[in-house]
Amino acid sequence: MKLSWPGKSSLKSRLITLLLGCNTLLLLSLTLSFICYHSPAVSPALPDSTLSLFASLQLTLALLGSAGVAALLSQRIDWIISEPIRDLSRKMEIVSRSQDYRVRVERAGEDELAVLFACFNNMLAEISIRDERLALHSEELEMEVAERTLELSEVNRQLEASLESVREAMQSAQSASRAKSDFLAQMSHEIRTPMYGVLGMTELLLGTDLTREQTRYVDTVRRSGEALLSIINNILDFSKIEAGRMELEQIPFDLHQLASDAIAICAEDAARKGLELALELEPGLPRTFTGDPGRLRQVMVNLLGNAVKFTLKGSVRLSLAVAEPPAVVRVSVADTGIGIAPEAQQRIFNQFTQGDESMTRKYGGTGLGLAIARQLTELMGGALELESEPGRGSRFSFTARLEVHEETPRPERCCTALRDKRVLLASDDEETRDGIGEQLDSWGMDLECVADAPDAFCRIVTAPFDVAILDHRLAGTDGVELAATIRTVPAGRTIRILLLTEREEQAADPRLAELQATTFPRRPLQQEGLYRALMAALGMDDEDRLAAGCCGAPAPRQRQVLLVEDNAVNQEVGRGMLESLGCRVKVVEDGAAAVSEVQQNRYDVVFMDCQMPVLDGLEATRRIRAWEQGSGDRVPIVALTAYAMPGDRVACLEAGADDYLSKPFTCDQIAKTMERLLDGTAPAPATDGEAATDEPLEVISHDKMSGALEMIRTLPGNRGVEILRKVVDLYLASTPALLQTMREAESGGDAEKLKAAAHSFKSSSANLGALRLAGVCMELESLGRAGSTEGALPLLHQVEEEYRLVRDALRGGPLC
Repeated sequence: MKLSWPGKSSLKSRLITLLLGCNTLLLLSLTLSFICYHSPAVSPALPDSTLSLFASLQLTLALLGSAGVAALLSQRIDWIISEPIRDLSRKMEIVSRSQDYRVRVERAGEDELAVLFACFNNMLAEISIRDERLALHSEELEMEVAERTLELSEVNRQLEASLESVREAMQSAQSASRAKSDFLAQMSHEIRTPMYGVLGMTELLLGTDLTREQTRYVDTVRRSGEALLSIINNILDFSKIEAGRMELEQIPFDLHQLASDAIAICAEDAARKGLELALELEPGLPRTFTGDPGRLRQVMVNLLGNAVKFTLKGSVRLSLAVAEPPAVVRVSVADTGIGIAPEAQQRIFNQFTQGDESMTRKYGGTGLGLAIARQLTELMGGALELESEPGRGSRFSFTARLEVHEETPRPERCCTALRDKRVLLASDDEETRDGIGEQLDSWGMDLECVADAPDAFCRIVTAPFDVAILDHRLAGTDGVELAATIRTVPAGRTIRILLLTEREEQAADPRLAELQATTFPRRPLQQEGLYRALMAALGMDDEDRLAAGCCGAPAPRQRQVLLVEDNAVNQEVGRGMLESLGCRVKVVEDGAAAVSEVQQNRYDVVFMDCQMPVLDGLEATRRIRAWEQGSGDRVPIVALTAYAMPGDRVACLEAGADDYLSKPFTCDQIAKTMERLLDGTAPAPATDGEAATDEPLEVISHDKMSGALEMIRTLPGNRGVEILRKVVDLYLASTPALLQTMREAESGGDAEKLKAAAHSFKSSSANLGALRLAGVCMELESLGRAGSTEGALPLLHQVEEEYRLVRDALRGGPLC
């Protein structure tokens, strides 16, 4: 609204005009009064008092006129100025109180107040328009917000639906992954179980007399089975990792020995390809750590196996060092193989992937090994890295976060038995000289190294040595020829020779026996193995080693074992088995003697036969337990019986025995029983209520009669042959009397006598492998237990027939 500004004297001129009018009237009245007062026409006629009164009246009228003019002027000013301003104030108060901007101030004219009121009205109008616009804009915003809210609600609904679909898909994928992993694990177990049988039987078959061609075939089967088993194990590990079920052990282990074991696993393949396989340990590397040795060895062997597989010539080196003190270990495997292209170096760590597709056909493999190695490394808190160049070899390295295990301080290298021994090392391979030389120096030996055969021969002729270590592959000649040359001179006839071989055929060279030379595999070079080989070459046994203070520890104490057995054959068999396990054995013939022996001497374990004369094993066990209640000691007792009925084990345990073995038993069963009772390491045997698949209660088998004989024959050293000869002689000498006793018991109806004789005959026969004969004797023993001899005669005839077959077999007859 455009406003016309009023003239400069609009309001002011009105007030001035009013004032001038009033002043003019007053001035006129005063002037008129003055004229009248001084006019000669009026003044002479009036007296002075009248004139004074007239003057006073004129003055009073003038003052009244002035007051009237002032009142009129004030009223006029109030009507012109004050009232409009008061009206403006009232309207402003209304607007302020009610926020009603539609209120207007009415004013006619074009004076300043009219302009002020018009501006006020314009301001209210602008404010009103602004509010209307704000209200409109607010409505638009509300509508837009409502629309956006609706859209967002729809988007949220769709997002929630999508998230629900994703969750369902993820759960479905996880379920499928778990099902796949469970399936892989189950199938791997199911396949691996018969594979162990195949490999086990293959190993046994390789130990039999086979032709060269048959050996090659069986060896091929063994290698194929091992390859398949390796693939199955990889699949099982992969499924465990993928399912999040892979858990790492935290146990103390020897890292140096672990690395040596990994080298030994790959040594045969490396030797077959003519590769140098070396182990390098950083000086100062701690020996004992806490971690998962099985998984650490698995990664090492995988990397070493790949290095050997993809290396045609040259060397493979395993290096161990401390990456971050105190216990972050870096393991590196470097080779001189075919190398890996840069574009394939990241791909090879993926599952089922190799560096080149052609490798699958040329070199074989599933592509799982490195993927599993990387994941295992990450589980151990490290990372797997690769450096490679095609044609120049590769270097895989990984770190593992372990914990240093506080081990018992060892004496300063305990192998003091070799200290100050003079040794000559002849090898043209610098790595071999450095590796062996470092170990020999650590044992305090006086070492000299040469690189060729002539120099070695000259050193031996000119200076005395205790032992010479000759490399089978030596510049100028081979080790066997050098050994033969050394033996031709007087100084070389007394020296001990240790030959480093690369293949098993070299160790079997018949010339070595003539040269009185011992052998040791060149690869892998294990510290403990080399030490023992030098001890053997010098003709030093464990007693010499201990006498020299080697290993800083006394020899392990022999376990004192009491064998309670009345049968002479069983005595020899039991004694031989226990002595083969390193035990010192005392044998008594009855339970009374066993009770007396336990009370007088201290034993680590007692093997107690259940059925014996004078005092049976169960009663003897009860008496020993009753005596122990007063002494505070408790000796482990293992009950032995050939009458393997389900209730026998319960009866033995109730009598106080700690364990139970049924005849015939094996060295392995005895060893596990002793470990379980004395060390607590072997698994407990199955109880009667369990499905004991490994050791069934019914031990008498009717398949063949060679199992126990073979077991006795394979006892260590000549002891097995001696025991076998003595056992057979005792058996053949004692059984005719037992046969006669059983005949007399049958004819006289003496069931107790029949039971005792049949039990002894059965036990002796079972230990010799005559299982069919033992089975018939068991039937006779059952008759005697039942208190009857009825039906014993046909069984006696069968016993006599079976015994003739056994006797012929033992004497070299048709069943031998």
